[in-house]
Amino acid sequence: MALAGPWNGNLAVIFRTTVAALLMLLAWPAHPQNVSHGQNLYGQTCITCHGLPPFGGPELAANNPTLIAQAINGLVPQMSFLRNVYSSQDLTDIAAYIASLQAPPPPPPPPPPPPPPTNPEPAFDYSDLWWNPNESGWGFNIVQHGKSVLFCVMFTYSAPNLPAWYVVPGGTWNTSTNFTGAVYRVTGSAVNQPFVGAKLTQVGTATIDFSSQNTGTLTMSVDGATVTRSIERQPY
Repeated sequence: MALAGPWNGNLAVIFRTTVAALLMLLAWPAHPQNVSHGQNLYGQTCITCHGLPPFGGPELAANNPTLIAQAINGLVPQMSFLRNVYSSQDLTDIAAYIASLQAPPPPPPPPPPPPPPTNPEPAFDYSDLWWNPNESGWGFNIVQHGKSVLFCVMFTYSAPNLPAWYVVPGGTWNTSTNFTGAVYRVTGSAVNQPFVGAKLTQVGTATIDFSSQNTGTLTMSVDGATVTRSIERQPY
């Protein structure tokens, strides 16, 4: 049964357009894509009517140069002025550029690695004789070499009221005001005896927490016993 009237004409147009599109799709040559070239071509002509980002049809032509060719060759009469203007390579590049606009943005680069840790430097030069004014008879001598190396000597007493010397020959700055080092007991020959050399025995650790340039707290463990004392510079 044949259709009469306008239906017959409309079906004929649809049939011809579909067949033409299929033929163009089968015959479309394969070209390498040049997105930059496609961007230049789009900016020269297409952007005037279709804007950026593309609208009104080009957004459907991502990686589909056949659709652009169809539009130029009759599917969109307003574009007929472009017939024979662009090569198949040009249309491939324009379609590739449109596709690049629709692609998701690349992920952000990974954050840079953290800088290597740096050793804290002391806030002040703490070289001095330190003591607790309420406990005369013992003291803590700090000699600061260079900018950050401490050599500490503590003179005090051990049971039963015998003089004792301890040294802290270096250590680590945990912060610019907090220092920790190993404590050694020092023994050796008497001054009126032949020198035989000192003997060092590690007996604990000491931590100095400076609360200001002139005050701080000394926490010291010796042979398993821990004591904490407030210290300050001894005035002269």
